[in-house]
Amino acid sequence: MTGTGSQTDLGVCLVTGAAGLVGSNLVRQLLDRGHRVRALVHRTPLTIEHQGLEQVRGSIEDSAAMGAACAGVDTVFHTAAAIALLGGKHVSSEYRSAAWRVNVEGTANVIQACRQNGVGRLVYTSSVDVCFDGKPSPDMDQTTAYAGRPASVYQETKIEAEKRVLGANGADGLYTCALRADGIYGPEPNMIFEEVVKQVALGRFKAGIGSPRTLQDNSYVGNLVHGEILAAEQLGPTGRASGNAYFITDYCPQNTMEFLRQVVDGLGEKVPTARIPRGVMRPVLVLWQYLHFRVGAPAPPLTPHELDKVTITHYGSIKDAERDFGYRPATSYQDAIELCIPYCRDLHRQLKKQA
Repeated sequence: MTGTGSQTDLGVCLVTGAAGLVGSNLVRQLLDRGHRVRALVHRTPLTIEHQGLEQVRGSIEDSAAMGAACAGVDTVFHTAAAIALLGGKHVSSEYRSAAWRVNVEGTANVIQACRQNGVGRLVYTSSVDVCFDGKPSPDMDQTTAYAGRPASVYQETKIEAEKRVLGANGADGLYTCALRADGIYGPEPNMIFEEVVKQVALGRFKAGIGSPRTLQDNSYVGNLVHGEILAAEQLGPTGRASGNAYFITDYCPQNTMEFLRQVVDGLGEKVPTARIPRGVMRPVLVLWQYLHFRVGAPAPPLTPHELDKVTITHYGSIKDAERDFGYRPATSYQDAIELCIPYCRDLHRQLKKQA
C-alpha cells in the first residue's frame, strides 16, 4: 500500500457517491492533482473520462461490493448519503429504515471494508446538522455536543454514522475524520439553487421566512473538496486530523435571503421584503408532517427541520480546521456566487420555457 508511509501521499483514492455534487468534484480535483481514483457509482452515471479514473458500480449497502471497491485503495472519501429531512415521533418505520440502511449501515460497510483491506485513511462527509439542536448556535466547534433532539431522520442517521466513523479511528491501521458541511452549493445541479430558481421561475418567490437577523452559513463545493483533501493529508498515526470532526464552510455567516440576493438579482428579479413569521409557519408544518405519516397526505413543501435551518442562527467555526490542516476557503463567497449565476440563469430559462 502506498498511502500509509507519508501523510501527504494519498495513494489510490476511492470516492463513494462519486456521481453526486461533492463526489464528482472530489473526483475531478483528485485527478487534477495526479491521483489514481476509483469512483463508486450506484444509479447515476459519472460523466468523467480520464486515464487515471476507474469507475465501479455498486452500493454502499452491499458489504461485498464495498469490500471489492476498497481492494488496493489507500484513501477513501465517503460522500454517499440519503437525504431524509422529515422527522418527529410519528415518522414511519419505512422512512427511517430506508435512511438508516444507507447512512448508518452503509457507512458501517465502508468502515468494515476499509479495515479488511488495509485502507489507511477515511474522510467522512458529515453535516453541521449533527450539532444543530433547534436553538441559536453560533460558532459551533469541536466542543459542541451532538444534537440531543434531532428534528429529522437525516440528523439522527448522520449523528450515528459520524460516531461510528470517529470511533473506528486507529482500528486496524485506519485513521478517520469527519467534515461537517452545510448548504452545499455550486455551479451545477444542487438542492439549494434548483428549488430557489424553480420558485422564481414560477412566480412563487414572494416572501422570506423568519427574522432577517438570523444567520446561517453555506459550503461552496470547491471549498468543501479543498477541505476534504487537506484533512486526508493529515490522517495517520501522527496526523492532526485523526479522530476529529471539523466544520468546513465558506465562513461567511449571513441571512439566507442575503445569501440568495445576488442569484435572484442575476435572474432579473428582486429578493422579497415581506416576511412570514416563524411562529406562524412551524405549527402548520408540524401538523402537515404528522398528517403525511398518519394519513398519507403529501409531504410538506418545507419540513420543520428545514424551517429551523433558515430561521434559527447556527453555523460552525472553521478555527479547528485552520489550526489542524490549514483550511481557509479557497473561493470567497462573492466569487463562488458569481461562478454559480450562469448556471442559475440557464436553469431559469429552461424552467420558464416549461412553465
